[in-house]
Amino acid sequence: MPSIVPPIAWLILSLSLLQLPICAETSTSLGNPISIPASQYWDGDDGPWSTFRIQVGTPPQQVRILPALDQSSTWLVAPEGCQTLDSSICPNNRGYLYERNASSTWDQYGSYALSTFLESRVGLDGDGLYGYDTIQLGWQGDGLPSVTHQVVACIATTEFFIGSLALNPRPMNFTNFNDPQASFMQSLRNMSTPIPTTSWSYTAGAYNLAPKVFGSLTIAGYDTTRFVPNNVTFPFGADISLDFQVAVQSITTNITSKPLLNAGIISYIDTLIPEIWLPLDSCKLFEDAFGLVWDNTTELYLMNSTLHLSLLAENPTVTFNVGPAVTGESVSIVMPYWNFYLTAATPNMNSSTLYFPLKRAANDSQYILGRTFLQSAYLSANYDRNTFNLSQALYPGSSVVSNILPILPEVNITTNNTTPGPGSPSTTKKSLATGAIVGIAVGGAGMLLLACIAIFLYRRKGQKECKRKRAELEGRDTEINDKTNGKTELDGDAARHEIGGDSHGKAELNADEEHTELWADGEHVKIPEVEGDLVAIYEMPAEDVELLELENNDPVLRNRTNIQTVITPPTPLENLNRMSMPILARRG
Repeated sequence: MPSIVPPIAWLILSLSLLQLPICAETSTSLGNPISIPASQYWDGDDGPWSTFRIQVGTPPQQVRILPALDQSSTWLVAPEGCQTLDSSICPNNRGYLYERNASSTWDQYGSYALSTFLESRVGLDGDGLYGYDTIQLGWQGDGLPSVTHQVVACIATTEFFIGSLALNPRPMNFTNFNDPQASFMQSLRNMSTPIPTTSWSYTAGAYNLAPKVFGSLTIAGYDTTRFVPNNVTFPFGADISLDFQVAVQSITTNITSKPLLNAGIISYIDTLIPEIWLPLDSCKLFEDAFGLVWDNTTELYLMNSTLHLSLLAENPTVTFNVGPAVTGESVSIVMPYWNFYLTAATPNMNSSTLYFPLKRAANDSQYILGRTFLQSAYLSANYDRNTFNLSQALYPGSSVVSNILPILPEVNITTNNTTPGPGSPSTTKKSLATGAIVGIAVGGAGMLLLACIAIFLYRRKGQKECKRKRAELEGRDTEINDKTNGKTELDGDAARHEIGGDSHGKAELNADEEHTELWADGEHVKIPEVEGDLVAIYEMPAEDVELLELENNDPVLRNRTNIQTVITPPTPLENLNRMSMPILARRG
């Protein structure tokens, strides 16, 4: 028998090696990042703020929204939100209303308390009438994707004057954890052409700058014209309800040598809260530096025209040094005065006043950097890596064309990027996407199997040839007479075996509370959220598999029934990483 591997086997092995890069390149194609257009309106009763445009329902209804980085459901202002306000101006002031009963795809679920884990710490909460409907990014003609059956909450409270788009990718549940509802971000990842990564980037824009600069919101990417890159990366906070935790190491201003923060603090970034909340002693230092006066009635730092004009002429800046920890590397975010004077208005917008968006925190749980801070900062979050970046925001002119780049999955090669992402070094290490890994594994295994079969057949042929030659030399007939051998068949009485299918139920909260309708009497139910990607479970069809039998003259054996095998695939193991922990379970 030959001792060398046949040429055909070498050929197949070579093809298997060539298959590896082919599998990587032919895996599921990734889509492009999505830049959600600004509505070109400035909305809100505590801003004004640059909003973004989406459509909801069937037929589509246009609404203007703000981003909600900690929400898994989209909040939309309902008609009930204008019942006690001037109906002639309220709908437009609140970014348009969502008429749920006018949508043929609205699927009502029930009334629950809004998920306001951080916002409730500063007195912001409310209820929502939850259900499902279609959400399309942008308006007609923008050519942006639409996703069906999205969780939305119809709100009436004025605590959140403008609706919001959910940016948190974690699924949520209403009554139990066995039926997680995919978030909007996860739905974009589940599309036939998915977004590159579960990520987004946002900056609030600047209303007081001349000319005004709208905000920027990009899904799965970033706009290189809107920030100054740096190399500082922030890990998500340990509490899944407080992902965007930062350490404010110091606060300084150019109008005094005295620092505005006596010691470093841990703070949280939130897009649903407008102000910056700092310790009382820090607020006192701001009062001394800027001549601010606290109004006990409104609990705001109201500003008269004299103070405002004086500060405009002086044009002071405030620098926040923030980092992952109270010591070590940090990013400097410089805020000019024109990002510090905002307009507080009554719900009917019939009166307004200037205020300095600084709030006195009662304790360290209220240290918050709200939308005011994000006028001067560019925030980019990557949920695939559990990290985010903060960068100094830029304000390009209207003649500057946006440069949207994707936030890509990690690959196992080191690449030099000409334009680093927010807070990323110019050289980044990335890992292969799941589709590429699966393609490589399947392709490589298939080609290796073919090589093994080729070697086996070649060896078998060699053995036959040796036997034939030996028989000729010894004068023996080595042919195999198949007719002398009895034909056999599989035993139809054999026990059938199934693949083990132990199921692992997802964690859930008890939900004994009754569902109540929005704005009806009764107790509302807190909505739990589940951390982690929604995993779809697919089962193989349990069809009967008919096995062919060999002929047999025995009538007993011939009349046996065919063997049937039922294959029941096991359910996936429960995800035990950080994104499998329910939010409410940790809130105690």
